[in-house]
Amino acid sequence: MSTLVLTAALPAAVALAAAVASVVRSRSRSGAQRTSWTLLGPAAAAWVAVAVTGQLPVVEASPAIRAAVAICAVAWPALAIGAVAVLSARQQTRGGLLRDVLDVLLLLLAGLSVLWSAVLGPGWDQRPSTATTWAVVVLVVLALDVVVTVVHALLRAPEREGSLLVAWAGLAVVCAGDITSSGGHLLDGRSTDTAAAVLWLLGWATVLVGALLHRHRPQQRVDRQELSGGAAMALSAAGLTVLTTVLSTVLVRSGPDPVLFWLSTGVLLLVVCRTLVELRRTTRLRHHLERRVEERTAALADRRRRFASLVAHSSDLVLVVDAERRISYANPGAARVLGVAEGSAVGRPAADHLHPGEGAALTLDALDSAIAAGAEQVELRLALRHADGHRVDVDAVVTDLLDDPDVRGLVVNGRDVTAALELERQLARQAFTDALTGLPNRALFTDRLEHALRSRGGRGPVKVCYLDLDGFKAVNDALGHGAGDELLVAVAERLRGAVREGDTVARLGGDEFAVLLDEGVELDEAEQLARRTCEVVGQPFTVRGRQVHVGASAGLASTRTAGRDAELLMRAADLAMYEAKSTRKGGYAVYAPHMHEALVERVQLETDLRAAVEQGQFRVVYQPLVDMGDGGVSGVEALVRWHHPSRGVLGPATFIPLAETTGLIDAIGAHVLREACQQVATWRAEVPGAEQMRVSVNVSGHQLVDPGLVEQVAAVLAETGLPATSLVLEVTESVLVGQDDQVLASLAELRARGVRLAIDDFGTGYSSLSYLHRLPVDILKIDKSFVDRLSESGDLSLVDAILSMAATLDLATVAEGVEHEHQRSVLQAQGCSTGQGFHFSPPVPPELVPELVVSALRGRTAPGPGTTARTAPRPAPLPSEGAAASAEG
Repeated sequence: MSTLVLTAALPAAVALAAAVASVVRSRSRSGAQRTSWTLLGPAAAAWVAVAVTGQLPVVEASPAIRAAVAICAVAWPALAIGAVAVLSARQQTRGGLLRDVLDVLLLLLAGLSVLWSAVLGPGWDQRPSTATTWAVVVLVVLALDVVVTVVHALLRAPEREGSLLVAWAGLAVVCAGDITSSGGHLLDGRSTDTAAAVLWLLGWATVLVGALLHRHRPQQRVDRQELSGGAAMALSAAGLTVLTTVLSTVLVRSGPDPVLFWLSTGVLLLVVCRTLVELRRTTRLRHHLERRVEERTAALADRRRRFASLVAHSSDLVLVVDAERRISYANPGAARVLGVAEGSAVGRPAADHLHPGEGAALTLDALDSAIAAGAEQVELRLALRHADGHRVDVDAVVTDLLDDPDVRGLVVNGRDVTAALELERQLARQAFTDALTGLPNRALFTDRLEHALRSRGGRGPVKVCYLDLDGFKAVNDALGHGAGDELLVAVAERLRGAVREGDTVARLGGDEFAVLLDEGVELDEAEQLARRTCEVVGQPFTVRGRQVHVGASAGLASTRTAGRDAELLMRAADLAMYEAKSTRKGGYAVYAPHMHEALVERVQLETDLRAAVEQGQFRVVYQPLVDMGDGGVSGVEALVRWHHPSRGVLGPATFIPLAETTGLIDAIGAHVLREACQQVATWRAEVPGAEQMRVSVNVSGHQLVDPGLVEQVAAVLAETGLPATSLVLEVTESVLVGQDDQVLASLAELRARGVRLAIDDFGTGYSSLSYLHRLPVDILKIDKSFVDRLSESGDLSLVDAILSMAATLDLATVAEGVEHEHQRSVLQAQGCSTGQGFHFSPPVPPELVPELVVSALRGRTAPGPGTTARTAPRPAPLPSEGAAASAEG
């Protein structure tokens, strides 16, 4: 039983494991490797079928089983040969494949010669010639073929993955076991012996190791090149066959063996075929190499001709200067660059073509020094002399080929860069010079300012004057941009004459200029310069035959107050200029730190204002409009308050100017209009005495020029249900004057729809009968300053004049800022019908207005004949109301 396990069961179990491992291994591979591992699995399985069934007695009794065993016995070496040969076959051309087949046949015949001489030949004549005997011989041949194929593949296969090589070696060992077993059967009738079983076990174990080896390693790249010839392999096979035949004849001494004869003959024929194939391959290779040499020779000739043509037709300069510094070659491009005839420069000294006065000797000395130091190439810029005498700038590369026997000189390759250098100089001028005025531009001014800050160090402050023209836009719009450019050129000329030598005057862009004052200028001298520049710019200019006037606002800044940073210094001068423009309407201002603080506060306030518009932080308060006769509340004026999250309640004087400059006034005004109309419409419907209440809403100049103002007002009135006759739009006198016909048409359309128009702060601006007659005005609001004169001096003349004018034009009047009873009584006596001010009530939240209206209604109906008008109870003023609220009415 133990002998059976050793000879059949144990090798079969290992072979079966190798079959499973090979199939599993094939799944992780691709291409020819996958095919090889896939064929190894069935080959091992077929061998297991032969090994196991061959030990069973039932095989001899059943012809079907005997046939199946025979098929498996032939199939397993065939599959093994396919597994090994597939890699070589897929990588070969047809010629290479033919050489491989011949080599394998040679090795097979050589192996058969050895096998016949050592194993099969002795005693062959004494054995019976049965089918079994010939079947064993066929199996021996197939097994030997597997061994030969493996040996050939190990020597020449393109696949070098170690796991496959191990598996192939294992197949060869298994086939050696098959040959040993078959030889034993032929010699003494034994089908299996211990040596064969050991070889089988060792062989299939090797195949299993190969299948398991490096199974997780990525697949290696296969070299696709054709393999070289194996002539040595063919000669070795032939030699082995001859040696075997000779030894068999000498040792056995039984005469020539016909089997060895035919084997030797076959080897000889195969060697001849192999030699012919190799000869054909060598001949084709020689022809291929000859053709390649011819092609390369022709390509080199074409390249030389093309290179010569390129040099001849190149616009670049190509010179060869010999050891004596004479020109030995000059291409046509060099003749064009130098302005000479082709060939005339050859033989002349190279120095003759260098531009005089440009350090020609120094250039040659520097070139000689570089070459003497061992430099193979030198890059330099040459100043050459054209035939007409002008300078030609050339960027050149000089290559030392003095030791080259084909050249023996310095090769100069150069390109004319004269035009490029001139363009570069022009671009540099344009980059740092204002094209219109010829003054330094912002970039050059900033560069000089930074240089002054670095170079002066602690010797003294650096001062900058920043100028902006006043009224330039009007000239530009009226006379055109061409005239504006002429005016800027004239301003630049005057500024050049106004500054001192050493000062830098620059145009920064548009109508902005700047002056960098020279070192050592004190503050009073700087102020004199700023004043002088404003004065010279303020003088009349003649532009295109017309006299025009512009002004200048200047800002002066010093590093003592602005810091030693160019950007900070320019910003400080800019701030001072805007200070001069806003407070003086021209002239100059000197920078002080509070200007920056004011700017920071303004920026922060603008940020907060935008957030307030988005978050709805505005509230509307109302100040009653009181009838001077009976004290009744006839209307209210809607006033806006900003409930700032950190600064508290802010009056309109704090943020309305900023809202107008930023355009946020439109959103604020729309909110106030809608809120006020909605609130008054509610009061008219719910509060006794408020049935005829009207509401006054302030409109800014920014809102007036909005083409959609009429539609906006109409939409709000329709949405809230407030009658148009109950809405009064208040516009300041200064805003109305100078408006175009479109604004006046919008106001006229609003009035035609029933909306009334009031002029706020009347008397402080352009009060005249002509524009009052032209404007669609219904109400005049007398400014608080005139009402105050009634208490201060008792002067009634101005108030009386305004009231008389209103009566003449049939306009109603409202007195603003009434704070005392005697002011009320005087105004009533003069004929003013309505008053507004702290004497009656400060601006109050909407929840307090109904009480004021009801109280005024009671006070108006309670007194008997002869009593004076009463005022409504005065609520406490809102936080931060103070003077701002008083100024509003």
